Amino acid sequence: MKNLFKLFLICLLIVSCEETEPILFDGTTAVGFSEAVVDLSIPEGGITSTVSIISTTTSSESRTFDVTVVDTQGLEASDYSIGTATIPADSYEGTLDVTFNYDGLEDFTPYVLTVALEVTGGGSAFPPISFNLLKEYDISTFVCGEFKLSIVADNYASETTWDIKDSTGEVVASGGPYEDQTAGTEYVSNISLSGGDYTFTIYDAYSDGLFDGTNTGTYNLYCAAQSVVSYASGSGNFGASESTDFTVVE
Repeated sequence: MKNLFKLFLICLLIVSCEETEPILFDGTTAVGFSEAVVDLSIPEGGITSTVSIISTTTSSESRTFDVTVVDTQGLEASDYSIGTATIPADSYEGTLDVTFNYDGLEDFTPYVLTVALEVTGGGSAFPPISFNLLKEYDISTFVCGEFKLSIVADNYASETTWDIKDSTGEVVASGGPYEDQTAGTEYVSNISLSGGDYTFTIYDAYSDGLFDGTNTGTYNLYCAAQSVVSYASGSGNFGASESTDFTVVE
C-alpha cells in the first residue's frame, strides 16, 4: 500500500502539469501529510502552521479526519491547538491548521509535537507529522565565545571548504577540504571567537553546494554551550558559496 501511495503522489505531480488528464483511482482510500517534519520558530504572539494533506481518492462531499496526538515532547496542552483536517469535495488535497502559543515556552528549549490522521471506513493513514519547535529569541544579546561548526558531507566533500572573516576581512578560522566518498559523515570543528562582527562563508568547488545529486549535506555554526543557538546554517545546493554575517557578544 505504501508503494501505491508513493505512486499516487508522483502521478499527482505529473497531472498537476497536465490538467487535461485527471487522476482516477478506485482503490481503498489512503490519506497522508505531504511532509514528515516541519521546523518552526515560534514568535511572540504565537503562530499557525498550515500543512497539506493528500488523499488517494476524491469524494463528492467535503471530508474531515480525526487527528490524534502521538507525542508531546516538553509541551503542555495549553501550548498548542489543533484544527480540523479537511479535504474539500472533489479534491485530492486538503489542509490542517496547528496553532502554537508563545507564552508557555522556554528559551533555548526544543519541543516536538507529533500528530497523526485517523481514517475510518477501511481506509488507511500514512505516517504522522512532527513539528520541531523553538521559541524565538534575540540572538544579538546571547553571550558566546566558543563555537562548533558541524558539516554533514555529501559524497564529494573534497569540494567543501569554509572560512570566518572578521570585520577587517582577515580570516580568523578556516577548514576543509574533506574526504570524498564520505556522504553522511559529520565533520566538527571547534572555534574560539572574541566579541565582534564576522562573516562565515562555506564554499563548494563544483558549485553545487552540499548536494551531489543523491545525498544532501548540511552545515551549522552554533554556540558550543547552547547548541540551539545557531549563527549560520544551511543545506543542499547553495551554488559556489553561501555567506552569513553574525555578531559575537562579549
